[in-house]
Amino acid sequence: MSFSLTWKGWILSWDRNDFHTFLYDPWTREEIGLPRFTHDLPRVFDCALSDKPTNPGRIVVILHPDEPYFWYCRIGGMSEWIKYDYDVGMDPADPKGLTWKKRVLHFLRSCNGKFYFPIASVKHGIIEFNPNPVIRIVTMHGFRGGYSGMPRGFRARSCNFELDGEPYKFYVFYEGKLNITSIALYKVDLVQQRFVEVDRIGDQALLWSSYSGGCCPATKFELESSCVYWTRRDDGSMHIFNIAEGTHRVCYQPSQDLPKLSSEAFWLLPSNQNV
Repeated sequence: MSFSLTWKGWILSWDRNDFHTFLYDPWTREEIGLPRFTHDLPRVFDCALSDKPTNPGRIVVILHPDEPYFWYCRIGGMSEWIKYDYDVGMDPADPKGLTWKKRVLHFLRSCNGKFYFPIASVKHGIIEFNPNPVIRIVTMHGFRGGYSGMPRGFRARSCNFELDGEPYKFYVFYEGKLNITSIALYKVDLVQQRFVEVDRIGDQALLWSSYSGGCCPATKFELESSCVYWTRRDDGSMHIFNIAEGTHRVCYQPSQDLPKLSSEAFWLLPSNQNV
């Protein structure tokens, strides 16, 4: 069985034996049938929903992990998956840049019925279905100091989140192996084509894992407000980034007596609740 975490906890499951394909809500145990997917997929793959899947006509997209195309269907409106070849630029195919290949999308996020994905530090792609897929690339502004204004040789890790139906992106900037120098949370305003830096998110906490990011009420779950919780993959430690204060600390450090935490968790948010 292969699976993909999608919109607010819904899981797309696919059985390679009989191609049974469906969306499943682990909280309500509701299941939504989809056309049988007859192509091969890895155990974990990326899938995205345009909106709440219980609404008819919503789009489901499955990305091919290695090639520049995806499959899509409409819930309740199609009897098969449709393949779509896309072209969103080129990437070097070798370390020296002597050969090039088409860029492959590895994840999508949805907002207001549209899908979006980063192309580069200041460019985002938007996919709309009218009714067929249409892709456009927009140049974003508002990145702190401009991307070219960052310190020479800086590096960053990032994670995408959804807050109140809007896309956000959290950055951890660091030098060396992982000497964290600063953090930043941006609202990705695709209408105005700007990154809008945010320093507070109310009584919410962001949860970041290798798979994706989620949010939850902070006080309800005894977490700190306006903070990002992250488990570091290489040593299993847990870090807390305070967005309002711009600070960072380690709250859990493995040792001989304390086991490493897994960074492979993914967060399930109740699909029938607003958080």
